[in-house]
Amino acid sequence: MSTDAEEESEAKQSSGMMMKLLIWLVVVTFAIGGGVATPFVIASFASSDGDTEQEEMAEPDPEEEVEFIDFDEVTVNLDEARFSRYLRINFSLQVAKSQREEIEAKILAKTTIFKNWIQVQVAEKTTEDLRGKYGRNRLRREIHDYFNKVLFSDGIERIQDVLFREFHVQ
Repeated sequence: MSTDAEEESEAKQSSGMMMKLLIWLVVVTFAIGGGVATPFVIASFASSDGDTEQEEMAEPDPEEEVEFIDFDEVTVNLDEARFSRYLRINFSLQVAKSQREEIEAKILAKTTIFKNWIQVQVAEKTTEDLRGKYGRNRLRREIHDYFNKVLFSDGIERIQDVLFREFHVQ
């Protein structure tokens, strides 16, 4: 009798193990399938209307006339011990004349993002970082690169230059 009970117990254990193994096999199969399918799903979402907007704007001709888009004044405390020094900047963005309206609309839509980024970047700088033409040119390049990166994901630099109208450290 005890052998019948033992055999029955072993049969239940092996069927229980088989059931656990089957469940784990199903879970692993779904996990692998989901991992393989994820890039395709993401790619289908990325190819929606958001990218067509940037594809329509052509690369500017280097010989084309330029125009300037004025950006709002930004005032930021510098990284000084007593927060007594600040920088006030006004600048313009140089763009191709044919693309001015489109670029200006994009900048206007993201003005708050740009102002916040400028304030965070400049707040890390000291007066020594901004001194002279090298400090100013470094800040110009940082602003230029960031604006192009945020506005145009295709890698074409449609904002040609950043020109300071006012650069006042006080």
